[in-house]
Amino acid sequence: MLKILFVCTGNTCRSPMAEALFNNDPVLEHLPYKVVASSAGISAVKGEKASLQARRLLREEGITDLEKHFSRSVTKEIVDDADIILVMTGEQLQGLTAPFPHLSAKTFTLKGFVSLDRENPDIGDPLGGDLEKYREVLEEIRSCIKKVMVKLMKGRERKGCGE
Repeated sequence: MLKILFVCTGNTCRSPMAEALFNNDPVLEHLPYKVVASSAGISAVKGEKASLQARRLLREEGITDLEKHFSRSVTKEIVDDADIILVMTGEQLQGLTAPFPHLSAKTFTLKGFVSLDRENPDIGDPLGGDLEKYREVLEEIRSCIKKVMVKLMKGRERKGCGE
């Protein structure tokens, strides 16, 4: 089984949205191996609910995963268990690989992993923004998730990922 970990700052907006979109993508059914995603936050307060706006947007799509989501912090055990770690910003990439240098080979920004927008590798934080800001971020994440699925369908990332 391939395990993907999405990481953001507080684990209440971006990474839970990415996790939910990924785990509900119909492409997963067509992969020749099992893939599962989870999420965590570099500075998460344990037990926080996903943001109201994130829950609302995904609920509108029939995805209810965020209704039962509670934030969790990145730990050595969580990151060591992941085969691929996808963070939302370059700063988070630095923040994660500094204390865990052994993660460098399997940790990427989400946009960088799918070769999107090298000029702006970050997915902005919608926290504190209105519903439209959340919608923009959700669509940006969705675009990346679709490209992750294409990579997985091609089998490129399966090799060497500790199945």
